[in-house]
Amino acid sequence: MRIDKTLLRDRFLTIDIRTLGLARIYIALLLLFDLAKRSAEMSVWYFESGLIPNAMLAKHPLKPWGESFLFYVSSDTGVRVAFVLIGLVYVALLFGVFTRVAQVLALACLLSLQIRVDLVSNGGDFVFCNLLVWTAFLPLGSAFSVDAWRAHKADKPPRSPVVSWAVLVVMMQLVIIYFFNAVHKSGETWINGSAVYWLAHQERLVTGAGYWMREHLPFWVFQAITYTSLVIEYLLPFLIMSPWGRPRTRRLAIVGIWALHLGIALVANVGVFSFVMIGYSMFLFSTEDWEWLREKLRLRRTEDDALVAALALPPSTAPSRPSWRPLRWGANAVLAVLVVAATSQVAAENPAISHFIKHEQPKWIRQTVMTLRLNQGWKMFAANAPRHDMWLVVDAVTENGRHIDPFNEVASRYADPSLRTLPPYLGQNYYWCDYTVRIKRYRRYHKALSDWIFSHHERTGNADDRVVSFRVYEVSQFPPGPREDEPRDVKAKVILSKRL
Repeated sequence: MRIDKTLLRDRFLTIDIRTLGLARIYIALLLLFDLAKRSAEMSVWYFESGLIPNAMLAKHPLKPWGESFLFYVSSDTGVRVAFVLIGLVYVALLFGVFTRVAQVLALACLLSLQIRVDLVSNGGDFVFCNLLVWTAFLPLGSAFSVDAWRAHKADKPPRSPVVSWAVLVVMMQLVIIYFFNAVHKSGETWINGSAVYWLAHQERLVTGAGYWMREHLPFWVFQAITYTSLVIEYLLPFLIMSPWGRPRTRRLAIVGIWALHLGIALVANVGVFSFVMIGYSMFLFSTEDWEWLREKLRLRRTEDDALVAALALPPSTAPSRPSWRPLRWGANAVLAVLVVAATSQVAAENPAISHFIKHEQPKWIRQTVMTLRLNQGWKMFAANAPRHDMWLVVDAVTENGRHIDPFNEVASRYADPSLRTLPPYLGQNYYWCDYTVRIKRYRRYHKALSDWIFSHHERTGNADDRVVSFRVYEVSQFPPGPREDEPRDVKAKVILSKRL
């Protein structure tokens, strides 16, 4: 294979329009899923009566340069209307209606949703923003969309493949994520194969399936899973970027990504991270894959079948859609600026990068990264998997002397104010997981927590639930090791107490 500019274009800058259409549909469905999860607890995280009110953020911003249009929506009705409008943007992206506009608006909506409640953001949120930023430079509406249908009707069908530098950027982002996540896993838990075991013993993170696994599977199974996941992470950058062996290497990469992230989602509650990474894998499908699928369907159906026809590419002689070249150059210039900012952030955030390469970042780079959430610190469960676990218990006293836990009535499977140890499998979602870990060190936000606890009777509609005093306990422990039966160093200490 001759290494020249043709190789660069054909292997790294080119993508089938059907792949873009599939990726758009998946991304839009994931956006709608994320919105539905946020909507289910809208009153907790987005209302002024919740745990993160706008009034508090106005006095004590969590981070500089983050902007959200939800900062300016404080009424409950206004928040509900905003969520409906965001949903309409996501639906427009799903069906490919004015797709380019919908892509930009979807990014703005996701940024606003995340930044409004940044206290409970996790790595999955950041990688989701990365995906939407880079794909904003790709014509995701070129196939399986209303826009594509309109173009066909106007006898101006999109041509395939698409050639764009953004294709390479998406692939490089994927490679960077896996490469640094792999090289940073250098701690004892990865060397001795216990990482997944410890992850399954994090009561605030473990899923129902992960809890079953730890109760029934021997330790060597966890070791095998740990080493397999590490091997997959090391192999994926080579499978994704290799110019040789296509499309087999890309197919292996897709299988590896799905196996790795479905396995993570099976064991631990890590938010949308696993499903966003699967979203990246959609861009690895090749023209050969689509033609194989179309041929299989054609043999089972007919050439004139609607699904078979939908998978067909327009004739190669179809005229390309006219484009205003300055606009295309402008988009490439913006892409280049964002790539420079993200590259600088890779050097700044990742410990594996040599100090020789690290540098003082200009303000514009820091501002760009913070505004678009282009964070690039990839060290998930590194250098070691977590071996320390914690939980919050609220012992609240009502006017009639009852002890209740209004926090865990919403946050977890247990609402026993007398607990001073961690019960198995808390069943918390990722918002409560992150809030539990972080609220202790954000003392300026403790007032909102206090107000939320004291307003418990307003949420239940029962005057007997009025809270007159409470204590918040941080309960922590080291989970039992592979040959241990009980947790170690169990502690419970008061981190917040109030009385009316």
